Amino acid sequence: MNASLIASESHRVAVYYQTQYDNSLPSNSDFGHYVTPLPLIGLITHLLLAAFHINFDDVSVHLNDFVPTAPYFDQMWRDIAVLQSTGIKVIGMLGGAAPGTYTCLTPKLFDTYYPVLAGYIEQYHIDGLDLDVEQDTPLDDIVTLILRLKKDFGDDFIITLAPVASALVEGANLSGFNYIELEQRVGQHISWYNAQFYSGFGSFFPDDLYLDIVSYGKGLDPSRLVATTLTNPNAGFGFIDIDNIRSSVQTLAQKQDFNFGGVAGWEYFNSLPGGNEQPYLWSQLMANTMNDLKAKRAQKLAKSKSSRSRVWPTTK
Repeated sequence: MNASLIASESHRVAVYYQTQYDNSLPSNSDFGHYVTPLPLIGLITHLLLAAFHINFDDVSVHLNDFVPTAPYFDQMWRDIAVLQSTGIKVIGMLGGAAPGTYTCLTPKLFDTYYPVLAGYIEQYHIDGLDLDVEQDTPLDDIVTLILRLKKDFGDDFIITLAPVASALVEGANLSGFNYIELEQRVGQHISWYNAQFYSGFGSFFPDDLYLDIVSYGKGLDPSRLVATTLTNPNAGFGFIDIDNIRSSVQTLAQKQDFNFGGVAGWEYFNSLPGGNEQPYLWSQLMANTMNDLKAKRAQKLAKSKSSRSRVWPTTK
């Protein structure tokens, strides 16, 4: 991957958007308090829409508790279309902690269940899928899914994976397959990894594990490693204060020539420091941090180019 492409794809700010209605706040809709993603315009690069599940019994796909076409999501889909019109990419998260999804994508069942998923991707113009595999799954099944998605939706379709961070150094792993082997087989089709640096599978502060991942084996370019952290201690074990996240980001970027894949937050609706009332503040602080890194990277590249231009060629 050339330097200009790396620079254009680095410094992502992403949030997982799973809670569309927040019952802790007064109702503002027929379904409760709707949490709009619109304040994220200008702050994030990617919205990770969670979580799509494939249901075995009725050959259906649900977005959390409802089919994606349910009236429950009407306002959300309208808002998502607005986000996409501003350049934000919307990626559906497939799987997660609830088991069963990837059991429906075995060779015998693939042609039964995959078309339902693909239909929703097409209907709602989803820009990509984040494969969050938290059940034992054969590597061949994931490879088949990735190749089929690329075949059906084209090279611009974004495919990411969401392993626990330790899995990227062949440590603790919830997926049942080897990510190093996956990268060797179809890495050219994987845009980046949203590694989970929490729940005891790796901490982002200090930053040692991130550095271990990018240097492990043949290495993973930092532009393809996004660090996913918790945005609120109520979201799970391993919360890191945002000031410490920013500190790690700045340290890591400097160590890697300001080449850094970005950060993602689980999840949006109650992100600190703004909490339920102003959850977009987490993204705003991360966007400011990423913009600073991009500026420093540009300055360094410009300085390097200027230095080279002042070197006179030698003559024989």
